[in-house]
Amino acid sequence: MSELTPADIISALQSRGWEASIISSNDISGEIVPTKSSGILKCVDGRGSDNKNFGGPKLPGGVYAIAHNRHATSLSDITSIAEEVSSKGYIPSVHGDDSSDMLGCGFFKLWITGRFDDMGYPRPEFDANQGAKAVKNAGGVIEMHHGKHTEKVVYINLCPNTTIEPNEDDQRFVVDAWVGGKFSLDIPKFLIGAAATVEMLGGPKIAKIVVPAPPLTPDDIAAALRSRGWKADVVTSDDVSSEMVPAKSSGILKCVDGRGSDNSRFGGPKLPGGVYAIAHNRHATSLSDITSITKEVSSAGFVPSVHGDDSSDMLGCGFFKLWITGRFDDMGYPRPEFDADQGAKAVQKAGGVIEMHHGKHTEKVVYINLCPNTTIEPDENNQRFVVDAWVGGKFGLDVPRFLVSAAATVEMLGGPRIAKIVTPSPPKLSPADIVAVLESRGWDACQISEDDVAEELVQTKSSGILKCVDGRGELDSKLFGLFFCLGSNNSRFGGPKLPGGVYAIAHNRHATSLSDITSITKEVSSAGFVPSVHGDDSSDMLGCGFFKLWITGRFDDMGYPRPEFDADQGAKAVQKAGGVIEMHHGKHTEKVVYINLCPNTTIEPDENNQRFVVDAWVGGKFGLDVPRFLVSAAATVEMLGGPKVARIIVPRGMPIIEEA
Repeated sequence: MSELTPADIISALQSRGWEASIISSNDISGEIVPTKSSGILKCVDGRGSDNKNFGGPKLPGGVYAIAHNRHATSLSDITSIAEEVSSKGYIPSVHGDDSSDMLGCGFFKLWITGRFDDMGYPRPEFDANQGAKAVKNAGGVIEMHHGKHTEKVVYINLCPNTTIEPNEDDQRFVVDAWVGGKFSLDIPKFLIGAAATVEMLGGPKIAKIVVPAPPLTPDDIAAALRSRGWKADVVTSDDVSSEMVPAKSSGILKCVDGRGSDNSRFGGPKLPGGVYAIAHNRHATSLSDITSITKEVSSAGFVPSVHGDDSSDMLGCGFFKLWITGRFDDMGYPRPEFDADQGAKAVQKAGGVIEMHHGKHTEKVVYINLCPNTTIEPDENNQRFVVDAWVGGKFGLDVPRFLVSAAATVEMLGGPRIAKIVTPSPPKLSPADIVAVLESRGWDACQISEDDVAEELVQTKSSGILKCVDGRGELDSKLFGLFFCLGSNNSRFGGPKLPGGVYAIAHNRHATSLSDITSITKEVSSAGFVPSVHGDDSSDMLGCGFFKLWITGRFDDMGYPRPEFDADQGAKAVQKAGGVIEMHHGKHTEKVVYINLCPNTTIEPDENNQRFVVDAWVGGKFGLDVPRFLVSAAATVEMLGGPKVARIIVPRGMPIIEEA
């Protein structure tokens, strides 16, 4: 079915007698906030609560909304869903109230009493107390509401990773509809169920559908800076290609400070004050906030950090010094409740890094980098401030406010009012380009529509492993002894496919150490995939042809450095970091290479009808250099003697062009 638009939601609500309108997130900028991993995924109920874990997304009945939409009615279902919510980075919850105990959740009361029967929803097989206990036993939270309902409006929020906080003195129902996509809910049915809930509970039939504000363009940023007296130019990544590098998960998320440092963990993205930039933007001022954000940064696949310098210890971070001394007060940012030493200790204790800078500031330019998953490295002999603005989207920051505060920081510190806004260079590779490149290498290549492989193309699942493109069958790894006992059991289907699994990401990034493999494995997990590598029944862990080519130097002439570890060491590192080892068997009989450009889909392996499947869309998830990735994938097939026959699968509706 086609995607539901805000206008569709308006039309459906109006047909039910609602007053409904579309508003921008800018219209409620004072109320909409980024979600926090420390906030509970809670009910839409707008009343007061004993809950202090604010900042989580909101669904009718909290955890129950997911179960209801999926027709999941058993206690074991509730346990599984609560654990799933936790694995997605949210704190699961259900609630009661001070008048009806656990039946104080109106949504659950409607569900258990059969008010959704005529909509086709089966009733739960448990009562309110049993459901609450199951959520709590699975690591969730029970909150208790108080007072009367006085909600005046229903916000249906379509802005990812944001929410509107409850206010018992100004109540509103908040339905964070974007969360539905995180749990693969049937969104139209979910929204109808939410509307019916409000109606049956006698709530207000007034809805505001909140849509994301138009994104800030590079020209908008340049104009805003010029209005502050800056010289600002928009450049492309090609213009700074000699300096721009892929971000690495092993590099620290550090301050924009361009001076020399004792840090040797290069390749991480840069924000003013490092971790402090996120806290500042969110108005998060406590040490517990810093601890939570540090852990959040780690779970997002970065190494969190803050810094000091050789002249002022931990107050050597100019951004933090401005913050704690109130220089941002007139911009509406509350001051931190901790000093520089306390903040640094909290970051370090939560697994972060403290770096120390040295020397004087001599930055001559500010780079505002909008190219995802890239950065510009510090150079104490050629200093520049580097603001990796793309990171703001990773943490749900208010990017316009973030950039204004970054500019104000440079100004207050007497830095250069010269900015280069770095934008991605125009796409270089279309499906037709891929065909042309492959044909130039002697391949039989053409584009096909996803409709042409509709019977084979499936949606990816978070429970499926991100695995190698190898089309052979899989063995139960118990046959290979205890070392491989956590490997594939031939049941974790539905994951995307890259050459060598996890190794494809490392290879593309020139990441060659075991610590890189560990970091990338965790990054893959945090992106919602199950990381893996593989071997086979004839060569153990060297049974992965891609890895064998890499370690034996077959990619040397393409500029890829060899790994610093062997196949067994790499597999152990992946497994230790939470990944999976699978074992293949039999001979290669692949007849075709599918290069799949349809997001969130894959083609499953079939040992009786083998094919290489390269889910190229995954490259964008990990900031890979996709042209180089595809060239190396083609070279892999060629060096392994595979079929030089490719079918490039393009999304439905995309014109199929035979020539570039």
